[in-house]
Amino acid sequence: MSTGKRAQAGPGHDGGTASEQVRRTIDSALGQNVTGDFLPSDLYGTAIDMVFRAARQPMALGRATLDFWTDIARIATGTAEKREPEQGDRRFSDKAYTENLFYAGLLQGYLAWRSALKGFADVALNEKERFLLDQLVEAGAPTNSLLGNPAAMRAAIETGGASLVRGARNLAGDIAKLRPIPSQVDESAFRVGENLAVSPGSVVLRTEMFELIQYRAQTEKVHERPIVIVPSIVNKFYIFDIAPGRSIIEHYIRNGHTVFMLAWRNPQKRHDRWGMGEYQDAIDTAIGAASAITGSNDVNLWAVCGAGPVAVSLAGYYAARKTRKINSLLLVVSPLDTKAMAQAPSLSAFAEPRNEMARKMVRKVSRNKRISAKEFTLLFAMLRPNDLIWNYWVSNYLMGTTPAAFDVLYWNGDGTGMTAQFNHDFSAFVDANPFLADGAMEVRGTAIAPVSQLDIDSYVLGAANDHLCVWQSVYRSARLLGERSQFVLGNSGHIQTIVSPPGNPKASFFTNENKPESAEEWLTTAEKHAGSWWDHGVAWTSARAGKMVGAPRAEGNAEFPPLCAAPGTYVHERG
Repeated sequence: MSTGKRAQAGPGHDGGTASEQVRRTIDSALGQNVTGDFLPSDLYGTAIDMVFRAARQPMALGRATLDFWTDIARIATGTAEKREPEQGDRRFSDKAYTENLFYAGLLQGYLAWRSALKGFADVALNEKERFLLDQLVEAGAPTNSLLGNPAAMRAAIETGGASLVRGARNLAGDIAKLRPIPSQVDESAFRVGENLAVSPGSVVLRTEMFELIQYRAQTEKVHERPIVIVPSIVNKFYIFDIAPGRSIIEHYIRNGHTVFMLAWRNPQKRHDRWGMGEYQDAIDTAIGAASAITGSNDVNLWAVCGAGPVAVSLAGYYAARKTRKINSLLLVVSPLDTKAMAQAPSLSAFAEPRNEMARKMVRKVSRNKRISAKEFTLLFAMLRPNDLIWNYWVSNYLMGTTPAAFDVLYWNGDGTGMTAQFNHDFSAFVDANPFLADGAMEVRGTAIAPVSQLDIDSYVLGAANDHLCVWQSVYRSARLLGERSQFVLGNSGHIQTIVSPPGNPKASFFTNENKPESAEEWLTTAEKHAGSWWDHGVAWTSARAGKMVGAPRAEGNAEFPPLCAAPGTYVHERG
C-alpha cells in the first residue's frame, strides 16, 4: 500500500530539545512499564512538553494561580459565588456535598482549581496538552480518594473496614493481571465459545493473519451471494456474535444469509511486518475463499470501523482493475475522510497537523513501536475517563464492590493490538487523506479508482452517540461513496448501535433518501423509525444477495475443509 506523499523520519526530528532528552532519560531508566508495550515516555512526554510550555508562559500561569487562590479565599470567607458541577456529572450527587460543611468546601475548592487549570489551558496549551491536563483534572476529583468520597467513607464505617479489604483485594488482582485501568467486568462470568460467540459454524481457512469462519445455515434455503464481514483490526470479531438473541450474525443467518467472518489474529512482535498491504491481501484471500465455497462470483462485504479504509481501498483496486469481487458494501461506523475524522471532539487531542502526526508515528515505528491491546484499552478509556476509569476506581477499590457481569464490557477488554507497520501505514493514510484525491493511493502498484466510482451499492451506518467515530464524519463517508450510497443513523453509541436487536423499545434509527452537504441538514429532513436498524439492513442486503438456493449441508468444501468449530482458535489469543 502506498499513499502518494509519504511521511519521512530524519533531519526534522527534534532530538536535541530538552523535552526529548528527558523522554530518553525516562525510557532508559524505566524501560517498559506494566502495560507491556506502552513506554512511559508515551504518557510522560506530553506532560513534559506541558511543563516546558507553562514555564515559557509565566504570565498565564501566574494569572491562573492568582485566580485560584482568590477563589479559595472567597470560599473560606463565605463570599464566593457557589459553583455547580457540570450538568450530568453524577460524581457529586451525594447529599454530603451540599449539606456537610467539609464536603461542600472540598467540592467548591475542586471546582475552583478545575476552573483555574482549564482557563490556563485555553490560553497556554495545545490540544494534546489540554487533553492530558483534562486527565489530571479528572483524576484529582475528591471523589477518587477515600477521605473525599462520603459514600466510600460510610461504606468503610458500616462494614467495619471490610469494603476497604475487598477493594485492596480488587486492586491487587488488577495489578497482578497487569491491567492498565480498573476492571470493568466480572470476567469469571464469561467464556468465549461457551456463552459468548456461540453461533455454530466452522473455521474453513487459517492463515498466519486470520481464521475464516463460515457460519452454519439455519434455513432450508439461503441467498446465493454470501456476506463477508471484516471486523475492526483492533477488536475481536465476536461483538457481532455477542450472545444468542443479541447476535447480528445469528439474525442475518436466520433470514437466509450465508455469513463468513474474518477472525483477526492478535498480532505479536513477530508480526510487526504486517502492514496495510498485508491486511488488504488477507481480505482478498477471504473473499476468494467465500466465493469458492459458495460458487458466487462476488460477495456482499461488511467493513467495520478502522477496517473500512482497508476494505474500501481494496474495492478501489478491484474497480481500477475492472475486477468485480464485491457486489455491495456495508460500512459500519467507519470514517473515510481523515480530515472529517480529526474533527471529532473526543479525538481532537490527537489531530495535530497531519505531517507532524505522521512524523511522530514513523518515529514510533523506527523503534519498533507496535500498539498493544492494553495500550488501546487505556487510550479509549481516556476519551471518557470519568465513565471508564474513575467510576470503576471508586466502585472497585474505594467501595470494594465486584464489577457487574456484562458481556459487552468483557468484549471491550478483550482487544487486539496494532502492528508497527500498520501503525506506520495508517499514519501515512491519515497524512495523505487519499480518498479525497484521485491517484493519491496505490494498492499492489495500481492507483485505486475514486471511491465514488466503485460501481457498487453501499450502506453506511453511523451512531448518533458515538464518541470514537462521530456520526458526522461517518456521514461524510456516505457522501464520498457517491449516489449509490445510503446513510443510516442509529440512535445510540459506537457499540450499542451494532448490538441492537429488534424488540428494544429504546432503539430507533434515521433514514433519508437525500445526502445534502451538511450532516445536520440531513438529520433535520430525515425520517425517524422506531426499533432496530437490523431488519432494515437485512432487507437492503437481501435485495442485493441474489436468488434463493438450497442451503449447504456443511461448511466449507473439498478445497476449504472445516478445520475446527467456531469461534476458532485465534479468538482466544490475548496479550
